[in-house]
Amino acid sequence: MSRYAQCSLICPLDLPSASQVSWEMKMLRSVVLSLASLWALALLETSQVRCQQSVQLGMAPDSFDDQYTGCTEEMETDIAPRLLEEEKARHPLLGSMWGNLSAVWAIKKKRLSVPEGFRDEHGIAILVYTDSSKPLYWKLNKAVREAGVSRDNYMSNFHFKALHYYLTRALQLLRADCGHLFRHQLFRGVRSIRFEPSGAGVFRFGQFISSSLDVALARSYGNATFFTLRSCFGVHIESFSAIPAEREVLIPMSEVFNVSSFSREGNRSVFLLHSMNQTCSHYNCAYLGGEKSPECVDNTGKNSPFHSDLW
Repeated sequence: MSRYAQCSLICPLDLPSASQVSWEMKMLRSVVLSLASLWALALLETSQVRCQQSVQLGMAPDSFDDQYTGCTEEMETDIAPRLLEEEKARHPLLGSMWGNLSAVWAIKKKRLSVPEGFRDEHGIAILVYTDSSKPLYWKLNKAVREAGVSRDNYMSNFHFKALHYYLTRALQLLRADCGHLFRHQLFRGVRSIRFEPSGAGVFRFGQFISSSLDVALARSYGNATFFTLRSCFGVHIESFSAIPAEREVLIPMSEVFNVSSFSREGNRSVFLLHSMNQTCSHYNCAYLGGEKSPECVDNTGKNSPFHSDLW
């Protein structure tokens, strides 16, 4: 009989029982999972910080900011309807959303009182912008932020001309007096961008901006930057929105704000903003030949005090 066989009979090895092995394996697995969870949380927090982009707020001179003053009749009767058909054919998502939400608007408008001149296209444009189930708004805003480099760039590369017109015109027609809206605090949370104020202290967002009357809802959208603001040109679109529960106030890209206060809370930027009751636009009736103005023009057509040295 071999030595190994003898040992197995008269001097057995001190091995743990099956139950002990099972218990130890469970404990080991628990420890490993706990460590993995802690590591994952730490990695997530680190990744969130690293992924935060720091952006300085300014006057967004490259944004396309046409106010269509003096050319709305031409845009409404001929240009915008034609452009809309071309753009729906070019963008399948826009085409499908416009078709589906036209039916929604047909029902919704029966419960609404709209101002003179407010057309179905204006209402559908608001629904398209606020429908987050198939978000088109971020594509529109990205294009808006880049299209204003020059009129040639707008004409050649901006493929949301009709949607921009209808949405801009909707906000103009629905806008209330500044004194009415300014009483309300609005809130906007941003998830992945940590905004910083410019030295001038005045800026415009340079795109359509969603805000809410509900602070908790706004915080749910992000805390990398949190704005508390008062607007003069924003519009309560709750009754027009695809998601009324968001209590949205939609702010046009051209409204000028002053940074009343700014603070950093850890990795968060916290702003308090007040509208200056002025807009800043470099374009007017661009499709009809209007070139880019080197200076801001406000909504009344007067020269604005916000010159390029503030950019």
